[in-house]
Amino acid sequence: MDESGFAAALLPRVGEIAAATVARLTAEIPAYRLLPDSVIDGDLLANTEAVLRLFLTSLAEGRLPAAPELAAPVAWGAERARDGVPLEAVLRVYSLGAGEAWKLALAATQSSDSAESGIDPYLLGTRLLGFLGEVMPKVAEAYVREQADLDWEQREHGRNLADVLLAGRPARRAAERYGRTLAERYEVVVFRLPDAQGGAQGGAATGILRAVRTELDRNPEVLATLKGEGGVLLVPVSEEAGGDPAQRGKRPPQPQPQPCPARRLLARLDAATELRCIAAAATAPGHAAVAQAHTEACEVLALAESLGRAPGLYRLADLAVEYQLVQPGPARDALVATLAPLADQPHLLDTLREFIASGYRRAEAAQALTVHRNTLTYRLARIHLLTGHDATDPADARRLTAALTAHDAARGAAPGTAPAPGA
Repeated sequence: MDESGFAAALLPRVGEIAAATVARLTAEIPAYRLLPDSVIDGDLLANTEAVLRLFLTSLAEGRLPAAPELAAPVAWGAERARDGVPLEAVLRVYSLGAGEAWKLALAATQSSDSAESGIDPYLLGTRLLGFLGEVMPKVAEAYVREQADLDWEQREHGRNLADVLLAGRPARRAAERYGRTLAERYEVVVFRLPDAQGGAQGGAATGILRAVRTELDRNPEVLATLKGEGGVLLVPVSEEAGGDPAQRGKRPPQPQPQPCPARRLLARLDAATELRCIAAAATAPGHAAVAQAHTEACEVLALAESLGRAPGLYRLADLAVEYQLVQPGPARDALVATLAPLADQPHLLDTLREFIASGYRRAEAAQALTVHRNTLTYRLARIHLLTGHDATDPADARRLTAALTAHDAARGAAPGTAPAPGA
């Protein structure tokens, strides 16, 4: 019995071999055990049987499978991607099926009439490896392509849902259409990447955006709309448990530390991009409040940037005083006017800024400015002379600090005027 005879003898047993292969798959690979029984006993078993039949047919005819014959296995690989089966598990079916066929071949060669069997194990192994070499790369390619399409589709669904919520429109029907579940509450996070903000080159910006998308793909519950310079994230906020149910109604619930999913996500984005982004967040207690939270987060981010704040996550509570100081009106105009005499002397403005940042400590401020302490004292005296306010006097220092905040914000984008990153 040669290879063609061996193949002809095994063709009637294809169902048996396929069943044994599928049984090993479900026993050894957890991903397959998660599939419905209808898929395992239906499509998976039928597909495995068809691939084994194709191998034995091509073996009997002494040839490799033709491209049209591979169309079905390739399509089945894509189906497993849609089922959520990992690629390594998809390819494992071929090695297990080949193993079952090889065991049968070895059993035939080791039988009592092996000398007359005519089966060359070396040639059979070569044919088997040739078949796997034709099928597996094409299946893997189809799987990867389908997975990329699915990832793109999921990102588009997330972006569309984010756009709907940010526009203040109902999104539940759209979520049902996409097969997505919306959270009841979201943290609306507006972020900007420092390199992109400073004019990153196209290739670098693309790499940054790719790293952000890769990290977000690991968090499909986050709805995102992105652009090169940053974006908007809707991060689900889980409801905190109300404590021991037996104690409810007997005493007020004790305050629970609130998690900060937005901060955790931004930390992962920072690690993925090897950058630190500046961001602002506001909590939307319901879907109808997402648009308002987005506006608040945009205003806080614009304020943090105009004040030159370090990268990090800011909320309105973090900049509440500064937010009030920079609101347009006569009070802000009066504060800005305080520093008008320093408009043509930027070194004095820098001195005031460093003196305030150092906590009004002369030595530290002089070191930050890389000037002698006497030079710093002279400049502070000039500020006093020109503005009428002494930065070393506690009352005047508060006035100058407020004036500098209003001055810096007036030079940048005032709250409410900043474009929404990624919107």
